[in-house]
Amino acid sequence: MKILFHKKFQKFIRKIKNKELFSLIKNEVDKIIKEPSSGKILEHPFRKYHILSVSFSYDKNSFRIAYILNKDELIFLLIDSRENFYKKLERII
Repeated sequence: MKILFHKKFQKFIRKIKNKELFSLIKNEVDKIIKEPSSGKILEHPFRKYHILSVSFSYDKNSFRIAYILNKDELIFLLIDSRENFYKKLERII
């Protein structure tokens, strides 16, 4: 399976200075790669794109990872805090 990362996803990862948060994100990404269908399908307007999402918490902040699973591709679109997550995802789509 081919794994791709959107530039917004990569930009967020590059900004992380906290090693604990980076490690937690890496673990979540690894879980998604191992079991891509584990995420929940997002509601309208993202449903038509079959975007899946996984959420996790760190230091009282809620984060989400949005990704698309195609036949032979796993595309990580966005990772960010819950605040304004959907507005940012709309801009990507």
